[in-house]
Amino acid sequence: MSEGKELLLQDGHAREVYGVGFHPDGSLVATTDFGGVVQCWDLRTGKSACHFLGHARRVICSEFSPNGFQLATAGDDGTIKIWDLRRRRPSASIPAHTNLITQLKFSHSTSSQNGEFLASSSFDGTGKIWSTRDWKHLTTLEGHEGKVMGIDVLDGRDCGVVTCGFDKTLKLWK
Repeated sequence: MSEGKELLLQDGHAREVYGVGFHPDGSLVATTDFGGVVQCWDLRTGKSACHFLGHARRVICSEFSPNGFQLATAGDDGTIKIWDLRRRRPSASIPAHTNLITQLKFSHSTSSQNGEFLASSSFDGTGKIWSTRDWKHLTTLEGHEGKVMGIDVLDGRDCGVVTCGFDKTLKLWK
């Protein structure tokens, strides 16, 4: 990174590109756009590996599962879409929030009490936790006064979730 040298310029979206996420092995990158398109790029060839359509509006964020077989995306429509990368088709659609979803994060630890899970944050003022086994809702994190802008997962023995919001606070959840 010390050189600041551009290695790849990827063009292929018709609308503004908003979200980006790397595959766990570094071979793919997913980009999301304001036209509702999710594009997966093969970084070895510089070409599009696949694309997904299915969100009603803008797609804000993307997150690859720890095993690399699935991609989670979300945005303005309040749904989380789970895409099967091997079959290149949707495998689940979760009506997750009542407003724009700002961020998605997978737990990478199987040693936590809840096993693997997906966390989401939203303008609806909540964070939510979803089982990766069946995509069922596990819990809602309520406590922010306004939009929840970000969420992240602390893996390991002391597994937890952190959220931050427009209320100028950071909250750690167990």
